[in-house]
Amino acid sequence: MSKALKIVMGITMLTGGIMAQKMTVHAAESNTRTGQAVRMNGTVSLASQVENNPAVKAAHYQVTQAVQALTMATTAVKTAMSDLQAAQTTLDAANKTLAKNQKIQTHMGVLKQAATDRHVKATKALDEQLATKKTSQTAVTTAQAAVTKSQAAVQVAQSNFDKDNSAANKVTLQTTQAKLKTVQETLTAAQANLDKTDEHVMMAEEELANAKIEVSGTSRDFQMAQRDYDIVQPQAAVNQAKAAVTAKLQRVAGTQDQVVTAQRELSQAQAGLTTVRARTLATLTAAAEKPMTEKPVGERPVVSHSTGTSTSTNQSAAPQATPAKPTLNQSSSASVPTAQRVVTTQPRQATTVLRTTSPAMAKPVTQQTVPTTATKTATLPQTGEQTNRVLTVLGFVLLAATSLFGFSKQQRRHKTTD
Repeated sequence: MSKALKIVMGITMLTGGIMAQKMTVHAAESNTRTGQAVRMNGTVSLASQVENNPAVKAAHYQVTQAVQALTMATTAVKTAMSDLQAAQTTLDAANKTLAKNQKIQTHMGVLKQAATDRHVKATKALDEQLATKKTSQTAVTTAQAAVTKSQAAVQVAQSNFDKDNSAANKVTLQTTQAKLKTVQETLTAAQANLDKTDEHVMMAEEELANAKIEVSGTSRDFQMAQRDYDIVQPQAAVNQAKAAVTAKLQRVAGTQDQVVTAQRELSQAQAGLTTVRARTLATLTAAAEKPMTEKPVGERPVVSHSTGTSTSTNQSAAPQATPAKPTLNQSSSASVPTAQRVVTTQPRQATTVLRTTSPAMAKPVTQQTVPTTATKTATLPQTGEQTNRVLTVLGFVLLAATSLFGFSKQQRRHKTTD
């Protein structure tokens, strides 16, 4: 082998090694992202399984029903409170109308009663004045009779004195004249008293007439007040409004009790939903973490010099097969049959451990998937594993072919020149 061919092959191998190293690093990063995506998908799938569980759906339905019942109860309370406020407004208006009518009727009744009392008093005063007038009239009549009698006595005495101017006749005349004067003064006083009594009688009669007019007017006003400002119908309206308010209060109390009951049922439904979710999540998690009973065939432990742990490789000629502990996919473990269930493991990245005896770097060990059936051997490659290997081999082959082609062409040129 010539020197130029050795140089070309060395450059080819160096270039291929660099490309292989870059592809290995890229594959490791891709595997890491893929593992994270698988774990995230598993979590989302587990949450979806929990929410799609029939028991959780039933608990969700109970919570929804409780929320609807609480909403309806709250709406019923608002409606009952609105109705109660309307009934209270009606009651206030009925009470106001009743109070106004009662006030007007009471006022008209007081006026009528005052007019009646005035009429009674005027009637009594007139009767008293009439009685006084009768007495005064009797006194006048008596005084007039005495005056007439005294006048007759004076005439007789005057006639006697004219016939006989004796001292006795003179004294008799003077006595009768003095008695006549006294009787006349009594008649004058009696007449004055009678005139005064007549005035009182006239005033009493006028007062009685006014009292009669007032009684008539107040009676008519009272009747109109009873007709226009009736208290019977407003009282009935007040009683009806009171009954309505009482009923609305009972309705409000009932709806408030319904709200309390709906809140309690909602709390119970929410607590039940939380319990069912937790129970379902625990059941699915336990089912997902439960190890498989099938023993994989064609595995043997491989000890990693860097970590000291054993990993399984897909080699059929291993003298001892140690089953690896699989991890079930949470989203697909329930739908894959037992005979076709495949155990998948996440690829472990290569780690570097410094030993005290040797400074050599630990080699990355990649866990391969193995089938669970004993008759057919199949391997599920990790993401980017076989692709990276194929690309590496193709890179080596292309570089080698290109180098050899160029070298042979150069040799033919040298031979043609020679």
